[in-house]
Amino acid sequence: MLTMRQKGMTDSQVKLVEHALRQITRLSESGWEEIPSDLHPAFKRYMARDVWTGESDVLTLRDAALMIVRDAITRTGDFADED
Repeated sequence: MLTMRQKGMTDSQVKLVEHALRQITRLSESGWEEIPSDLHPAFKRYMARDVWTGESDVLTLRDAALMIVRDAITRTGDFADED
């Protein structure tokens, strides 16, 4: 498996990703209200649905945040280059 440095990331970029991941692990269940409403759709795409209400399950917010960071790193999803 390639490391971040082998994929051409600078030390600064690696440090940025490390700090982002540290912040993600600090998200609490109440973190949903702290996210600006215009960003909710990006998170909802990756969040599981609550089986009873059909709404986004806030317990999966951390997983969604990780997927967003993955997209930023791989330049996919919301971070894909537009032609």
